[in-house]
Amino acid sequence: MNFYYNLNIHNTRSVYYIKSGGKRLGLREEEIEAIISPQEIRIFRLSCKILGKTLNFPGIMCLHNDARGPYKGGIRISNDVDIAETVELARLMTLKTAISDIEFGGGKTGITVDWNYLYKLYDRRPIDIQFEKIVRLDIVEYLAQMYRDTFKNHIYVPAPDLGTGPEEMAFIYNETLDPASVTGKPEGVHGWLPGRRESTGYGCAFITKKFLQECLDRDVQGSTIAIQGFGNVGSHLAKYLHEDGAKIVGITDLYGGVYNENGIDIPALIEYAKKNGTILGFGSSNLTNEELFSLSVDVLIPAATGNVINSEVAKNIKAKGIVEAANNPITLDGMHVIEERGIPVVPDIIANSGGVIASMEEYSRSLSALKVKKEDVFSIIEEKLQQGFMDSLKLSKELNINMCESAIQIAVERVYMAMKNRRYI
Repeated sequence: MNFYYNLNIHNTRSVYYIKSGGKRLGLREEEIEAIISPQEIRIFRLSCKILGKTLNFPGIMCLHNDARGPYKGGIRISNDVDIAETVELARLMTLKTAISDIEFGGGKTGITVDWNYLYKLYDRRPIDIQFEKIVRLDIVEYLAQMYRDTFKNHIYVPAPDLGTGPEEMAFIYNETLDPASVTGKPEGVHGWLPGRRESTGYGCAFITKKFLQECLDRDVQGSTIAIQGFGNVGSHLAKYLHEDGAKIVGITDLYGGVYNENGIDIPALIEYAKKNGTILGFGSSNLTNEELFSLSVDVLIPAATGNVINSEVAKNIKAKGIVEAANNPITLDGMHVIEERGIPVVPDIIANSGGVIASMEEYSRSLSALKVKKEDVFSIIEEKLQQGFMDSLKLSKELNINMCESAIQIAVERVYMAMKNRRYI
């Protein structure tokens, strides 16, 4: 009997596919359960002094599986963090590192911040980018102090995620003084990696091109793209696809969206977003998420948050294919509808794994005085992504299953072998 079921963290898409893949591989039920379940969940409270006030922020650290290497996963700061989401994201990282064939495991940290409350408490007007940066940096600094030994001993190697970036990672390095204790560090900081910030978006753009060629019989030149999300991943993804000649017709962020049937001026949009903290107000045509998801495009790329495409949304999707740049953007019931409609999907554990592949390079090179070139980092990302993509595509055709399921089956087999060899099961 598994007590984790009481936490309501098993009713997810990844669990569904791990079970089906594990059964095809002939694994026993208890072995499948060991792959699904997290090794450790830490619930904590950060007491932080921010701009003269003491505030408390609840948080969760899930250490899912370290059979293939140290726990690896980003630090997420958001208003909707919960146990189920954090465990699912940690589990996805275990699968992601396995399908990418790199020597990390899976972990994740989530910290809940009610931004509306903070804006009122400090009498600030949204959107105050500088205020939010102060809060995030202070939170991560206190987190680094609380879990200094966990990071310094490479038990868990964190990285940026939603709501955090390179500057926050520098604060972790300030505490540990170990360049290999954290990845995604800013340029110039000991152990930083050229191309790390762009790596997830670059990798997703590369996979989108492969997907167009291999599954949709289209060239990237002139293909139409819709992207949900314009943060670090979405903006770099849009930049690289635009440079390769794709026509990006629709983009949305948290506050609004932009539509242009002739293609959006991506360099101008990036500059606008840097100045305004949103893409809302750029151009004359606004766009909602609902409208974005129903655009008739070659590829729809959800690059924001999870669980945005459920069964109802999936019914209205008109894209020829979907690339999951965000973590778990399609729910299990949404996947059933999309599969029934014959729309191919590149799973998140392949599409957005450029970041963790780059993190492996940063981690392994952190104590080296030799600095690798950005082009070399991108080349490694391309090699790893192409192998994972083609292996998953091949297995999906052989077993007549979707690529989300085939990628997870490959990952499950690799995790199982590592757990078996280390006598975890």
